Amino acid sequence: MRHILILTLILFQLISFGQTTEKLDVYNVPIPKNLDKCFKVLDKTLPDNEIELVKTIREDSIYFNPAFKNGTDFFHAWKLYKGSVLTKYFNKKGLYGTHEIYNTILISYHRHLNKDSVKLEEQIRKIQVKQHKEHEEFIGKTKKDTLNGVYIPIDLKDCFKQLDKLLSDSDKSEIKKLYNKNKTIQYHHSLGMWIRNNWGLWGGSRLQTYLRQHGCSQPDDMSATILEYYYDWLNNRNDDWLKWDNQSEQQKKTKQ
Repeated sequence: MRHILILTLILFQLISFGQTTEKLDVYNVPIPKNLDKCFKVLDKTLPDNEIELVKTIREDSIYFNPAFKNGTDFFHAWKLYKGSVLTKYFNKKGLYGTHEIYNTILISYHRHLNKDSVKLEEQIRKIQVKQHKEHEEFIGKTKKDTLNGVYIPIDLKDCFKQLDKLLSDSDKSEIKKLYNKNKTIQYHHSLGMWIRNNWGLWGGSRLQTYLRQHGCSQPDDMSATILEYYYDWLNNRNDDWLKWDNQSEQQKKTKQ
């Protein structure tokens, strides 16, 4: 009987030893105010398997790992995309961009776990150089009338003229015969996608700049606006798009 009791106690201890300490919910912990506090919160809230993952894989691969690429819990809990106290901490150090901040935290935590120097300032300088280069490339695209061999319209009317040239008579007739302009949504994944990809509505172009200045912020909205007003153009209904263009021009002048 005594032997059974001893074996039971030993088994209980072994089981207890193998269990991990229960983690805190990161949503119930205050948002850290600096990088050192990030490490302390992650130690207490990040699952052990994710901590091991951050520690062991290459630092330039962490962000793209399936466990992290869509934003783990702390990404949302710390409201990195809403100008939280932690976002402002990084902004003061010259680091901007939600995902740039997120990736910097992951890399810094990797180095912390491996007892390496975090070198935050060096990380930020690298990102700044990359962002500056990307910005210069973006600005360059907005000044070109052609990208990758494709002519880029300069305004809405120019879009209509180019579509007149690009589309066959049957395609134009099909669009023209739609019940109303809202029905052009059916071209979102065909003609709309071609417009977004080839007219630089994702990566920067003079047309993207023009549409942003006229209140369209998302590429999907931009292509939808072009197609809806192209329907009007084909049906010789020019009042709506001319009014849209004129109102937007007035708003732009007022902001200036």
